[in-house]
Amino acid sequence: MCKGMQGLEDSGQRERTVGLTGSPNFRDAGGYNADGGVLDWGRIFRSGHLAYLTPDDEARLADLELDMVIDLRRPDERDLEPSKLPEGVTVVGAEITPGSQSSVIYADAKRLGGAQAMFDFMRDINREFVVSQSHHFADVFAAFLENGAQRVLFHCSAGKDRTGFAIAMLQLALGVALEDIEADYLLSRRYYRAEDQLARVRDKYPVDHLSDEELRPMMYAELPYLHEALAAIDETWASRRDYLKEGLGLGDSERRELRRRFVIDP
Repeated sequence: MCKGMQGLEDSGQRERTVGLTGSPNFRDAGGYNADGGVLDWGRIFRSGHLAYLTPDDEARLADLELDMVIDLRRPDERDLEPSKLPEGVTVVGAEITPGSQSSVIYADAKRLGGAQAMFDFMRDINREFVVSQSHHFADVFAAFLENGAQRVLFHCSAGKDRTGFAIAMLQLALGVALEDIEADYLLSRRYYRAEDQLARVRDKYPVDHLSDEELRPMMYAELPYLHEALAAIDETWASRRDYLKEGLGLGDSERRELRRRFVIDP
């Protein structure tokens, strides 16, 4: 764990998890230093799917007073596990195909070499976020900015890959240090526990050809996955700031607006 994140947790400011039984990876993405300010708590949230919320979960979710929910799942995923959301919340959908857990059905890990093949497959997925999916993420950020949302939730199915990339880019645009971006990304290992989710994934997807060992790389958040996306940015764009501006539509004025909404300056 990086020093910045350790200090945040030791300070006892608040728990990062929102504590939803039916969506264990639902958490606050705020509280980090952001280029001289602090990313405000209670403004940006991240999670997995919201299909199995309990009545208490639904009440807790309503208490967050979300303005917008950004659902990064494909339409078939939304139909299979529809979200339980408070009335009046604006929902923006984005069809981000790489990063879906069902993508694993296209990877015959046994034929390709077991768990290592799955690990490499997950790295490729994160590269694709940059190479082939940037325009979808750009559309999401454009809708987000146009809406004026002050409290927003980004989510996908597990809350670690598609959501992990989106939140990492948003935090990068807001000036959060890379070590804290990485620490936040890795918290999915704590809240989305592979051993608790394997049965659900096996029930949901045709992955009988894969052993638990071969599935685990798909279930974890690993820094090499995020680093593969960052490497794709660095190989293609002159700088990460250029990628934010030209790849995701987050230029200087857009970043200033995001900072106005979400960062507390001293």
